[in-house]
Amino acid sequence: MRRLYLSIIFSVFGLSVGYSQTATNCTQTIRQIRLTYEQGRLHELPDLAKGCLRNGFTKEEKREAYRYLTLAYIYLEEPDSADINMLKLLETDHFYQVNQTIDPAEFIALYKKFRHDPVFRWGIKFGGNATMPTTLEHYNVGSTGSGAGKYGLSGNIQATLAFEKDLPKLHEKLVMAPELGWVNRAFSYNNPGLATLDDDGTTPISSQDFIFKQTWLDLNVIMQWKLENRLERQTYVGLGPGVSYLIGSTNQASTTIGTGANKFTVTGPAVDDHLSFNSLVYSVTAVVGAKLKLGELYGTLDIRYQYGINNVVNESTRTNAEIAFDYQGQYNNYRMSNVMVNLGILIPQFSPKKLIK
Repeated sequence: MRRLYLSIIFSVFGLSVGYSQTATNCTQTIRQIRLTYEQGRLHELPDLAKGCLRNGFTKEEKREAYRYLTLAYIYLEEPDSADINMLKLLETDHFYQVNQTIDPAEFIALYKKFRHDPVFRWGIKFGGNATMPTTLEHYNVGSTGSGAGKYGLSGNIQATLAFEKDLPKLHEKLVMAPELGWVNRAFSYNNPGLATLDDDGTTPISSQDFIFKQTWLDLNVIMQWKLENRLERQTYVGLGPGVSYLIGSTNQASTTIGTGANKFTVTGPAVDDHLSFNSLVYSVTAVVGAKLKLGELYGTLDIRYQYGINNVVNESTRTNAEIAFDYQGQYNNYRMSNVMVNLGILIPQFSPKKLIK
């Protein structure tokens, strides 16, 4: 058993030493490639790089080796080999960019013939929102309650699947960015003067509180315009239409009736009231955002305002029997706008290829 342990230890040690020696040798090899290129001995570069390109170069060393090989084949007038090594360079480092200051013009010209930008980007965003209903027309059960109620803000969360595709054929700064979001929205409604004393018409004898919680599926088609477009950081503004599909809605209702010793409150479980609302609601969203490169992906931040266009309440099924009879409630016509903040990640998908012969 002791011999077995010793064999394992020596094997691991041997592999570690072998890897260390290989890494050291390949670091020396990349230095030799630089020197050989600078001395103009271009024919020697493929044989120098071959072994370490198979196994030994770090990503940075491999990228440098393919750059020198591409340059060598350009100057040796072997365009097919130059194309092969440019493609391998772009596959090694998807974010590779030429240096306009030091790279030769021939190298830059070949680089521009390849697709080096991502074909598309996809990702997921998480964030918070606040819903802001705006009354279009008041409805009520009691004759004195109309117009006395007010909506209140409540926070909630959403998760969004994001997709982005640059549209360089239309404009280099234009990006199509459709997205599908699972959005929870909440808001409150309070009417302190649901009914008043008959003798003066001003003293309230009942009040009403609603807490709405809704779940929507949002589809937005945002067109982004790049303000800053650098590899490490991008900023943009966006605008586009959207449609929201109602998945579910509940109302935690309570109504307080009477004054003094005769005062009592009617409440109960949350009422399913989704039939009182339209299934589809339309909107326009304005957004400002930023993307920051984090390794092989981008972290994102955006702030947006979603302006509701149409009435959320279904006028033909406005009345919910439980809300009307138990809580003296009737829903106003209103449109729904939202403020949202999202944090997320975007993963670029690359597929380098030569586009121009």
